[in-house]
Amino acid sequence: MITRISTYIREPYPYIYNNKKQLLLILGIITLLSFVFSYVFEPFEINTTEHKMDQIWINCVHAFLPLPIVFLYFTIVNWFVKDDSHWTIGKEMLHLSIVLILIGIGSFLIRDLIYNNPNNWSFRYFYEEIRNSFFVGVLLLAIVLPLNLQRLIQKHSKSVEKLTFSPSLETAKSQTIHIALGNENIQFDIQQFLFAKVESNYTEIYVLDNDIVHKTLVRITLKELEIRLQEFSNIYKTHRSYLVNLDKITSSTGNAQGYQLSLQNYTDTVPVSRSKLKAFDMYFSNLKKE
Repeated sequence: MITRISTYIREPYPYIYNNKKQLLLILGIITLLSFVFSYVFEPFEINTTEHKMDQIWINCVHAFLPLPIVFLYFTIVNWFVKDDSHWTIGKEMLHLSIVLILIGIGSFLIRDLIYNNPNNWSFRYFYEEIRNSFFVGVLLLAIVLPLNLQRLIQKHSKSVEKLTFSPSLETAKSQTIHIALGNENIQFDIQQFLFAKVESNYTEIYVLDNDIVHKTLVRITLKELEIRLQEFSNIYKTHRSYLVNLDKITSSTGNAQGYQLSLQNYTDTVPVSRSKLKAFDMYFSNLKKE
């Protein structure tokens, strides 16, 4: 049982919080649904004699309160999430649970603005506001997230089956790439290039030489490397943190984040992000037809 839970919480899950427009759209939808839920069902005990304003305005306050809290919280989290391919369903649930606690604390702190109650600052109401936040959020944590995880896994697994990953002739001719940066002088044959990934302010370049994978840390941005290799049609940016040699793909699987590509002689996988799936499918299929 513990093993199954451990495996489940390590399942990859899409990280949506680095797109502020998408985040605001989702928060707007959640705000609207929260207001409708509270207004229609009135899930909590109401004592109108304590109200400083009409119930509908109280519902509005509680519905809009999560918006700045969630936006600010994940703006801070974004500073620390450098590679969102490592985001998991467990991390998603953990951070959303923290958000629910913060929303509960926020609801507690504004009680004096909406309720006439001498015990507003009591531990009872502190606990009650956090409990109420979790009561509303449990639908998301216990039902919506697991269902969405399975939906995305099935969708991406079915989509990747349409692609054919089979040994083929190299689409790029042999050519030595030189990267001179100060005292560094990196060179490799383009046919040896496996992939590159962002590593803090550096880029890790992986090459395959005599069936052995070598990694080199270079002080260059992934964007700069992409520009230097743009003449090679087999080099493709599959993720904001990854640049991949499509000729080296041996197989692929689907998960909630998108695809996971297996490369020649490389034991781990590299991602194709969910936002790039359609473009990747089209580009890869056209490349193999050439």
